[in-house]
Amino acid sequence: MISFNAFAHKGSDTYWRLEQRGTQLSGSVDVAQSDLAVLPNTRALLNEKLRVEGCTLNFDDGGPVKHSDGEYLSFVMRGTCDAEKPEREVTYGLLFDLDVTHRGLLSVAEHWVPFTSNSRTQLVSFVPVPKSTQAWAAFTAGVHHISIGWDHLCFLFALLLPSVLRREKNAWAPRDAFKQAFIDITKVVTAFTLAHSVTLALSAFRVVTPNAQFIEIAIAASVALAAANNLFPVVRDARWTLAFALGLLHGFGFVSAIDDLGASDATRALSVLCFNLGVEAGQLTIVALAVPILWKLRVSNRYRTLLFPLGSAVILGLALYWTVTRIQAG
Repeated sequence: MISFNAFAHKGSDTYWRLEQRGTQLSGSVDVAQSDLAVLPNTRALLNEKLRVEGCTLNFDDGGPVKHSDGEYLSFVMRGTCDAEKPEREVTYGLLFDLDVTHRGLLSVAEHWVPFTSNSRTQLVSFVPVPKSTQAWAAFTAGVHHISIGWDHLCFLFALLLPSVLRREKNAWAPRDAFKQAFIDITKVVTAFTLAHSVTLALSAFRVVTPNAQFIEIAIAASVALAAANNLFPVVRDARWTLAFALGLLHGFGFVSAIDDLGASDATRALSVLCFNLGVEAGQLTIVALAVPILWKLRVSNRYRTLLFPLGSAVILGLALYWTVTRIQAG
């Protein structure tokens, strides 16, 4: 159901926008074209799987729209409720029986609510929620985005794999002191963080608006370059420069999540800040889990002669595949 190319960046999502005026509801539901292939009679399923307490919903065909992961079909939604209420129970159950990683993302009253297979019915406010709630939602979105963004994760792993090694006579050797590995990791992670934070901010506030298709291709190519540098080292001692230069591309990729969640101008600054903090929290968690394992493995000859080059080659192969398929998709 989910193309491997799309899965390289994010899982399957559906975008639901909902607005209440008096007893009337309006909005839309955007379903990915790849998901429509396994959803016969989608309009009937929307009536069955999407419910708002005390309201009758109707869905009509809309038109094609684009999100960060490709083409979607938008369905126009209208509804009539028994009364005007500030909160209602809302249920979203589309696609969970086919894909447990699927999410329904509801945008309502300047905030968004994620529905998952374990959280299909929630009490939703139709009035603006406190900024603390909006901040937490953006933060968790950032954590989620980095956890399922396989191209970003592969880039990070390509940078981490050689961090416990050093180049010695055109070969890799284990570092003797953890301090040196820690300094290298800190430089690389900090450079990557600064780079994608800068471009995320620039693109989120429309200072720079690069072509989204080009960015997706460039991100895949950046992963390939980082992995290739492990196999055929060009940048050796100052790998943080590679992390910074290529990391600039990844910030442009992160901004798609802000746009997909419908952040308004009033909440965009808070959303960008907290989303970025969520990305960093997820990234640092991955680093904290991976580095101790890599440090123990570094003394093994199998790591230097098999696991390290094989891991880099696998990342390189995936990145080249993503690059080609994203070019073809354009």
